[in-house]
Amino acid sequence: MKPTVGRNVHYKDTEGKTLAAVVVYVNPDTTGMVNLAVWNEFGKQFNALNVCQGDGLEQWNWPPRQ
Repeated sequence: MKPTVGRNVHYKDTEGKTLAAVVVYVNPDTTGMVNLAVWNEFGKQFNALNVCQGDGLEQWNWPPRQ
């Protein structure tokens, strides 16, 4: 599935914590690279730029379906 602006995703920070994020920009010249607005566990928002899709640290992925 292609990312689009406004979609909710998960972002894994440098410590491996999964955080809530929203896609704010999709780079049209890449496959799946996006800019994110991310919220940490305290509700503080920060930006993550040029983030690739994946399961590793500092990457984004779709939330699991339940």
